[in-house]
Amino acid sequence: MSMSEPVANPYALFEDDHGDMTADARMAAIALKRERYISGQLYDLVNDNREAVERSLNNDLLALVVNERYRIMYATPVANDNVALRALKTRASLKREEAALLAFLRIRVLEYENTRTDQSEWLVSFEEIRAALASGAGYLASRNDEEGVLKQVSAIVSAMITYGYLNRLDDEAMYLITPLVPVVLDRELADTWLDTAARNLDDTADVHDTGAEEPKPNDSDTSSEASAEDIPDESLFTEPLFVASDGDAQAATGDGEDDDADDTNDIVKEGE
Repeated sequence: MSMSEPVANPYALFEDDHGDMTADARMAAIALKRERYISGQLYDLVNDNREAVERSLNNDLLALVVNERYRIMYATPVANDNVALRALKTRASLKREEAALLAFLRIRVLEYENTRTDQSEWLVSFEEIRAALASGAGYLASRNDEEGVLKQVSAIVSAMITYGYLNRLDDEAMYLITPLVPVVLDRELADTWLDTAARNLDDTADVHDTGAEEPKPNDSDTSSEASAEDIPDESLFTEPLFVASDGDAQAATGDGEDDDADDTNDIVKEGE
């Protein structure tokens, strides 16, 4: 009696492939794991292979987030205190200056939506970003070092590109705001963040008026340490990431806390 030959894996794409997903499902799952978010054809591809894709994400401790209005999806680390394993992607909280820019971008998107501007034309210039952060009630308005401000704004913009909120264009001075911005931040919260930033600026001005010395910014103010694996923690966007009344409070959310930071404007990052 001869032994029966093993049944070939119908999903195999290479020798000794034991996978149980079609090529399309694998493509969709890989995109969600590698990219900040997906849209367009990949969005439809996930819907066509939803069960298999979610199973693959769950195996890496990731959960699928879907926004049907803007037709985008992204994978986020599961939030469960009982899970000791580290997910494929890790959470990273926004610094306060990054949150201020995110709020500004959300308001800009609202303006575009009110005029029914297509998403492909959600543009913002570097100069507009600099003006929003460094003039009037902007977060960096109290800084007098123009070169330092430009360097810091560049670092903030770079981080926002890494986080998927901005896309580069051929024109180096222009950026495209992505639909991820309105997905993770609603209008009311954006207004709250901007109002808080303005109150913080007034508090800083009072410090200067009294002759008190303002703490010097640390290195994190002028450099971006964002990585493709560290993504902003969307669960934090249910409440403001900073408060005006307590200058010593930090919105720390985990084991990435930096006890040596001397600038309380920084929101600590996790999983680094």
